[in-house]
Amino acid sequence: MPSRPHPISDEDTAFWKDIRGQFYLRDDTTYLQGGTVGPSARPTIEHTIDLLRGLEEDPLHLGTDGLLGPALDETRKKLADFVNAPPEQIALVLNTTMASNIPAQGLTWERGTEILMSDQEYPAIKNLWQFVADRDGLTIRWVSLPVPPEKPEDLVEAYEGGITNKTSVVIFSHVYFTTGLATPIKALTELAHSHGAIAFIDGAHAVGMMPLDLKDVGCDFYISSTHKWLLAPKGTGFLYLDAKYQDRMRPVVIGHNIWPTGHASRYDVAGTRDVTHFAGLGKAIDFQNEIGWDTKIRPYCLGLSKYLKEQALERIRGSRLTIPLDPSMSGFITSFTIEGINLGKVCQILWEDYKIEVTANSANDTQFFRVSTHFYDSYDDVDRFIDSVNEVIKTREEVRKDS
Repeated sequence: MPSRPHPISDEDTAFWKDIRGQFYLRDDTTYLQGGTVGPSARPTIEHTIDLLRGLEEDPLHLGTDGLLGPALDETRKKLADFVNAPPEQIALVLNTTMASNIPAQGLTWERGTEILMSDQEYPAIKNLWQFVADRDGLTIRWVSLPVPPEKPEDLVEAYEGGITNKTSVVIFSHVYFTTGLATPIKALTELAHSHGAIAFIDGAHAVGMMPLDLKDVGCDFYISSTHKWLLAPKGTGFLYLDAKYQDRMRPVVIGHNIWPTGHASRYDVAGTRDVTHFAGLGKAIDFQNEIGWDTKIRPYCLGLSKYLKEQALERIRGSRLTIPLDPSMSGFITSFTIEGINLGKVCQILWEDYKIEVTANSANDTQFFRVSTHFYDSYDDVDRFIDSVNEVIKTREEVRKDS
């Protein structure tokens, strides 16, 4: 199919093509699934492998107290700088799930109080807080979020309608895994605090996608996985905690960290383990900073997602966005539905026949594509996705819901 005109110069196209070459991604694959797990760049992986080789030369003396100790400290500082938080308030954990368990299970909750969260929170988050509620005698109240909302205030109003004088913790996502909706986390934090509740933010999809200033947000807890949009090695994430919670929580895993330390490292992954991938996290941050996260990566990725939204509406009959066009409410994820089409079946065919990796989600009884575009993707990739979706709809009767 002929190439379409794109809102990007030939020079910029060549620049991002060169960046794509720094990944191991196969040339025959269009990878639009970075929201689930992102590919790490070659410099990140090669740095991690070099550290692992170095460690194995003398694993006793070059472990966490030798070669890797300083690397771990440096990673914590780089990550803290990236999200604007004190390093001593950052715990390095395996993923968002582990991060969420630390405050949820480490704090003592008052029986009879309430947990407030939306109906679009990640299933592991829902399961964890349902466990805590059942164990400690709390009640979960649910907020239904519009798909899509018209303005950020709609989200604040939705939560405000569910909060009561019994609410002990308000749980919300910075970027929702369902549609990619970005939320006004500072306003939601202020709402929680105005009612004496803890503000707990799931930022699994936000770090590396949305600007983040944790000092300014002022939340109590912020959790994230860095293997998604930061493109760090798999099994890396973090927990940010407000200083007032330091040493008030029981670590999820008890070992040498049983005693208070005055530092969030008390809640790191515990015991003997390979921490080279956390050193790789520091390299992943370097990689994006060297390209220019705020000056190059974010503008390029916002341009990709804008183009995808426009092309979906213009070229796919029956399509409807399930995420706002406003870039303050959406980042690098685009979601849209197609009337009368089983998108799950389309995703399966796209992978099997076209080697396009994408997923479908649902919320409020609506099924939609969730398309994750990052800086290793191109405008041609977007065109290929749109063209392939149209071809599948035209030629494969089984994707129609009435078939």
